[in-house]
Amino acid sequence: MKIKLFIYLLIFTITNVNLSLADDCNKFDKLSKEYAKCKAELIKEKTSEKYKEGKKKLNKLNLKEKLIKFKNSKSHKEFMEKLKNEN
Repeated sequence: MKIKLFIYLLIFTITNVNLSLADDCNKFDKLSKEYAKCKAELIKEKTSEKYKEGKKKLNKLNLKEKLIKFKNSKSHKEFMEKLKNEN
């Protein structure tokens, strides 16, 4: 019984924290500077998260290393052979 109660309390606290983190800009008047500031902060947070995700995906591609190999190869055929040998 104590384990179930603990699990319910844990789930309850996690959901409350998530709900409290989401700012609700609708509590301000849409023509006020507080509303504009709130919206700007939300947009800034969302774009920074997407930027970080995009940067991680770009780093996984290893484009810099592939560009160096391409510059050092004499032909396209040689470049493709280097890539095949790498894998």
